[in-house]
Amino acid sequence: MRMKQSMVVDQLTRAGVEAPTPSTRSLVNDHGRTTVRAAVVSGRAGYRRRASHDVIVPEGCGAVDPRVEELLVDGNFGEADEVTIRVGNRTGERMVLIEGSDFGIELPDDVLAISSADLNSGRRAWIHEEAGGRRWRVSARSFFQNRPAGVDALVDEVTTMVDELGGDGPFIDAYAGIGVFGGTVGEGRSVHAIERGRDSIADARVNLASADVKVIRSDVARWRSSPAAVVVADPARDGLGKAAVEALVRAEPQLFVLVSCDPGSFARDTKLLGEAGLRLDRYTVIDMFPGTSHVETVAAFTV
Repeated sequence: MRMKQSMVVDQLTRAGVEAPTPSTRSLVNDHGRTTVRAAVVSGRAGYRRRASHDVIVPEGCGAVDPRVEELLVDGNFGEADEVTIRVGNRTGERMVLIEGSDFGIELPDDVLAISSADLNSGRRAWIHEEAGGRRWRVSARSFFQNRPAGVDALVDEVTTMVDELGGDGPFIDAYAGIGVFGGTVGEGRSVHAIERGRDSIADARVNLASADVKVIRSDVARWRSSPAAVVVADPARDGLGKAAVEALVRAEPQLFVLVSCDPGSFARDTKLLGEAGLRLDRYTVIDMFPGTSHVETVAAFTV
């Protein structure tokens, strides 16, 4: 954790950003990754060697959820080219998304197997997971954090920042995915959930159906801004970038919370937010990917 903390601080320093010392946080009750993408060789699933097309077929993998590991190691994936294994750690539900041929696949009876061809023809498939104090529908192609313990940590961290620093009023959930922050931190508020992924939007509309939430299909950078007291943004690894920062800052929030999975883009976005008039108040480095060099940072910016 000290190494990961120093990685984030170093990137901020390189970007010319003055910042306080970050807090750190480890996961509680973590059982490993619940989504894994693997290549298939002669029916066996494996990982590609770094910077290579070579595939290593594992005999075990302690980095993943045991329900994933069983399918990764023992599954027969026939003539498939690639598979994505997704499980609900707290529900026991399991699903495999197949790229290429689905001929010859042999999996336990509880596993929902679906091919990309099936999805492209209009069929839908999903599992459920429990995290952040509630239950979520997660479709085969939707984005969801890589473990429920990570969702617990993110939701708790963002909730604390909003409770301590955020004002009353509308809530923007940018890059909303299946609706995690809008459906937890945004509870009791009027929420605009902005997402461009078709499958994630379908899940968000189900997951947030009982809340005061408007789900908007849009690229965040092209969103027509509306006033908000709080903005929470959870972009992909590339981060926000100038156009998205400008669009979200036009909402004139009292609190802007950035959830970042890359120290470099986090430092760049922190500088952009500073230039837009927001001050980095506090940030936490969360060990979302134990045993790897990947870093997740949650930061609160105030006016």
